[in-house]
Amino acid sequence: MKKLLNILSLIVLLGAFSSCEDKPDVYEFPKDEYFYDIPDVVVTEDYVIGVPYDVRTYDQAEGVWWNDNTKDGLLYTGTPIEGEYDLRTQPEFLKKQMDWGKQAGIDFFIISWGGHGLNDTILRNYERYYEPGHPQVVIRFDPGYQFGKGVDTLMYNPARMDTIVNDFDSVYNGIMTKNYAYKNKNNGLPVMVLCNFVNQAQTPLLGEFTNLLRNKVNNNVWMMGELAGNWSSPERWGYRDETTKGYHVADTLAYFDAVFITDISTGNKDRYDGYYSLMDYNYRYWQERMKPLGKEYIPMISPAFDNLVNDPSSETYLIPRWNDETNSAYVISGNQPDAPSYNFSEIKKNPYQQFANVAKRNVGDSRIIIVYNWNNYTTGINLEPTVEFGDDYLRYTKEFFKK
Repeated sequence: MKKLLNILSLIVLLGAFSSCEDKPDVYEFPKDEYFYDIPDVVVTEDYVIGVPYDVRTYDQAEGVWWNDNTKDGLLYTGTPIEGEYDLRTQPEFLKKQMDWGKQAGIDFFIISWGGHGLNDTILRNYERYYEPGHPQVVIRFDPGYQFGKGVDTLMYNPARMDTIVNDFDSVYNGIMTKNYAYKNKNNGLPVMVLCNFVNQAQTPLLGEFTNLLRNKVNNNVWMMGELAGNWSSPERWGYRDETTKGYHVADTLAYFDAVFITDISTGNKDRYDGYYSLMDYNYRYWQERMKPLGKEYIPMISPAFDNLVNDPSSETYLIPRWNDETNSAYVISGNQPDAPSYNFSEIKKNPYQQFANVAKRNVGDSRIIIVYNWNNYTTGINLEPTVEFGDDYLRYTKEFFKK
């Protein structure tokens, strides 16, 4: 039975590339067990915490958040502690959030840019309010604003490509080089995130595209690739080195300095039962395979996961929040009138702390860990204080990642 479980654990981890060879000899699993406890990792040096930040705007006339399809202004999994807000018309609330980020020890917010101009109200207000100790800014550069029907592939439309490259140059010089923009602590290079490069058939041209961006700014940029989808392997994204054989997709990983994955939720019972140990396997595997390439994998974790208010039919397993006063786990969807019956009595430790320990065990040279997300309420992953859990998660973040 034990042998069967070990085989199954490997299949779960590597299922995304079943046509590949077995696990490389250079990698050894940390323990010969399917489930194991993740030990607490003492912070001897501060970790660098980056948090994706939704640029949320509440439309008072329509009664909806513009980017999450809610109705009548309802928030799914948490109510902002100071009520509904519009960051474009309430800049003082942006300042409040920056103060909260400082309280949590967050090093940078990842803010999306997709063609909305350097005079964007939120970015200008961010520069206006920024003080030392506030989270700095990392631009999430999304070239998708130049793609549509008939122009879905990178490099095939020179005029659009020229626009993207010149826009990137403007964003770089207008934002990424400023004092409120985050620079890699090891090399001083401005950090960016490139996303939305896999939903077209353009991955084979990704190297040429990223080289265009890099050359425009004299290679003075540290580029993180945001990989869409959930648990996967480096082989799925085209991992190559001289020892690797077998099936490959386009060599996506070659073009970034680091990569991270945005979704670690699961609807698989085996994976959920061994959630933290399997995540530990996966993140360690990524890190070991990236090192020979001179690159790194950025561990990504979430404060919680609770999407049932938004999607009652979802079969994705929930990751509850933690209450220090009651020493127990809970989900906000459990407060709904028709909520299922939840039993988290077997959870004896803060799940966010479990996440944090996995990330700290598998951090790269930059010491960057992505905590996803600041204010996305649709799946209950937000760090931003709410009526329901107050500022607990600001405190936890500072406690888990800073000396």
